Amino acid sequence: MAKSLVPERSIIPLFHLQTKDGEVFDPSSYKRKKNLVLFFMTRPDLDFLMRLDEAAAAIRQQNAVIAVVCPACSEVVGALYQAHRLSFAVLSDEKMEVVRQFISFADKEVFAALFITDRYGDVFFEYVETAAAGLPPFEDIVKSLEFIESQCPECEGGTFR
Repeated sequence: MAKSLVPERSIIPLFHLQTKDGEVFDPSSYKRKKNLVLFFMTRPDLDFLMRLDEAAAAIRQQNAVIAVVCPACSEVVGALYQAHRLSFAVLSDEKMEVVRQFISFADKEVFAALFITDRYGDVFFEYVETAAAGLPPFEDIVKSLEFIESQCPECEGGTFR
């Protein structure tokens, strides 16, 4: 069974992946600026991606950036991009090099994972499930981000942990 290699309260590994738009996504470029909501999928779930797109505005209101990392996303998501412009980064990790920094899994194992970090890349919440449907609802992701923001020392009312 797939499991996280990046436990809560640890810093996420650094990585660089290309978006569908040809830009480079680098989590370190958001350091001290944005919380991160990182999804990993071994197979793209178009229904999940569409629902995530609908929830993206509420997630971004919590000072967060969303990215989805998927080994097979380039072809499958290309059609979705043409039909509906997604409002978050979809990153193709064809060789699964980045995925393997975050998750331990057997070959051909299907899973979906979620990592929610603060603006310093510190993992506050991590989930690994057999399918995207097993991940927390988007409303819970927003609540998790609200909690992270409440812990922010430079934000209104925040305190050090």
